[in-house]
Amino acid sequence: MSDPYFPKWNAIDQQALSHMRQFTTSPGIHQLGTAAMPMQLQGMPGAVSYFVSAYSTPIPIGSNTLAGGEMAVVRIDGRTLKAYNYVLASSGDGLVYFNGPYKDFPSHHFSSSSQVAIESLFGHTPVSTKGSG
Repeated sequence: MSDPYFPKWNAIDQQALSHMRQFTTSPGIHQLGTAAMPMQLQGMPGAVSYFVSAYSTPIPIGSNTLAGGEMAVVRIDGRTLKAYNYVLASSGDGLVYFNGPYKDFPSHHFSSSSQVAIESLFGHTPVSTKGSG
């Protein structure tokens, strides 16, 4: 799977996908345990929170590819929390992929003693996913 806005895609393993599918069929942001993250992210040091959200309407982002939602992962690094945003997409090959991390947003770094709205961790993927979702 290739797209100029998203140079590298990672296939989501079946175990992570089964956890995700329980929550991506309904609108809103859903928290999952960090053990449910895709295999490629399992080694992220200090991961403490993992969220998924589905778009209300999938967004075409390339040939035979639909962006269907996003993931956000928060990890702790000393007294700083760092948030990472990822886009989820399905492809004509029948697999689901993720791309990222995207971290160019105000809530990427924040103090572990501050409160950040979960919604602020989403919506930071490339412009091609800014459809009507």
